[in-house]
Amino acid sequence: MNAEAHVQSALLSVLRADADVAAIFGPRIYDDESEAPAFPFVRVERHECRPVGAALGEATEHVFTLAVSSRDGGLREARGALAALRAAVDAAEWSLPDGRIALAYTTYSDVMRQADRRAFRGLIRFRIISEEAA
Repeated sequence: MNAEAHVQSALLSVLRADADVAAIFGPRIYDDESEAPAFPFVRVERHECRPVGAALGEATEHVFTLAVSSRDGGLREARGALAALRAAVDAAEWSLPDGRIALAYTTYSDVMRQADRRAFRGLIRFRIISEEAA
């Protein structure tokens, strides 16, 4: 597994282990396409990577965009879901097999009503800097 896959796996582990996130989504945290998932659910929509300079070795910037889909709980549920995801990342104790997470924080979040006027879509973006073990 490469560094990008390790960081994505670590992010998903953090989210799946968080009690508040689990209370909202249960097992519905996806990094791939799922056939007609139940609401609400969260999916990794994008994972951008780029090398960044680091004083003690190689580092990579990861920008994750996660999308929340909510229907029955409306705007309140979608906002609550984003808040739970943000809190999970803020409180995370990261574990990587060949390195460490030097920094992780939220850069953006938004909630919008979908075209069907029933569902809501929330977006949250995390910036994570990983460093390889020296």
